[in-house]
Formats: sequence, structure tokens, C-alpha cells
Amino acid sequence: MRVIVRAFARLREELGLDRLVLELPDDTTLKELLNRLLSRQEHLMVAVNGKLLPQEEMDNVRLREGDVVDLMPPASGG
Repeated sequence: MRVIVRAFARLREELGLDRLVLELPDDTTLKELLNRLLSRQEHLMVAVNGKLLPQEEMDNVRLREGDVVDLMPPASGG
């Protein structure tokens, strides 16, 4: 299956790209994708198809053909 990954801010720098199109085995989980792409995953915001996922749900998400995964550092400010 084909999945699009978009990286923002410092994650773009870590990956060296702002957008990747990956061919993955069917039933790949979001956790497997994150393990493949990133050395560190703490303090990470992830959205799949525009829906921001709570940290506790990320392990249970199975990706599907055409999904768009956005990787973002946590928002900060004041």
C-alpha cells in the first residue's frame, strides 16, 4: 500500500524531507511506521488524514492505502 508522510518543523530536518511517499506492507501500523522513520518519538503529535491522534491511540492504528500521516513536534507558546 502507498502512504504519504508529511513532516513539519524539526521533524522535517530530522528526516531530511518534508514529504515522503512510502510503499508499505498491508496492515502496517502507525507505530511500525514511526519506528521505521524516527529515532525518537517522544513529544510527537501525529495526525492521520487530518485527525489528530491521542498518544494512547497511536499503537492501535492500522494504516490504509492512501492515508496521509502528518508528523509534528508538540505546539508550544503562550
